[in-house]
Amino acid sequence: MAAVASLATSFLGAAVAQKAQKTATPARRVAARAGTEPLYVETGASTYSGNYDEALWPNWTEGKTEAQIAYNVEVELIHGRWAMLGCAGAWAAEQGTGINWFQAGAICTPADCTGIHFPGEVISMAPAGSGFPNFYIQLALSTVAMGLAEGYRGGLIDNVFPELKVGDLHPGGEHFDPLGLANKLDLDRMKIAELKHARLAMLSWLGYMSQAIATNSELAGGNAFGVGASTWPSFIEGAKGPYANWQDHVANPWVENVWKYAHLFNQ
Repeated sequence: MAAVASLATSFLGAAVAQKAQKTATPARRVAARAGTEPLYVETGASTYSGNYDEALWPNWTEGKTEAQIAYNVEVELIHGRWAMLGCAGAWAAEQGTGINWFQAGAICTPADCTGIHFPGEVISMAPAGSGFPNFYIQLALSTVAMGLAEGYRGGLIDNVFPELKVGDLHPGGEHFDPLGLANKLDLDRMKIAELKHARLAMLSWLGYMSQAIATNSELAGGNAFGVGASTWPSFIEGAKGPYANWQDHVANPWVENVWKYAHLFNQ
């Protein structure tokens, strides 16, 4: 699935390596100011600028080697890609099935994994009473798929595409950019846009987790911070996910909002 994350969020890269090199700048240059990068108008600098001293927050590179800095830059984008997939997946799954993300695991357990259904399915995944889908088969397939994807990405397993470089976050080429989007779109602009969306998605996922506790803990005797709750939202009957909360907010925005659960400005 890591390969899917790279494919779904970046399609671009190695096929236009020369183009990317033309705009590269030396690492650790002078401090950036707002607007010094045409495609990154915010204060500081993007991680693509090479100005790592100002790329995230001031002085974050102190005490770090170049390898550690490069690693942090890499994992930020990878985590951001997972966050984009996670936010979209959790929202779409709840909209399509009515099951929120933090209770989805209850559908497939060692005791029973036959509750997996997809929106609009014409026939079920397996005949009733067959015992399939099977939890252990699902676990094995997921483990193998994730293990292979991460092994290829990290270089633990020989790359099946020899022309690709291990650790390249924008591989591109015929395997990861079959539509040739890198040659049709502005690669530099798309990379900056991806980075901004990735950071926003990570913040959004923090919101998803906070929402699960803040809007459901009272059902278990706790407050908006989960203090005093007898159990976690995953085990609360009738707990609402982000999509259900959004529907409530749209229907009654003056009541269904953060202040309701913080018990501020309400009667």
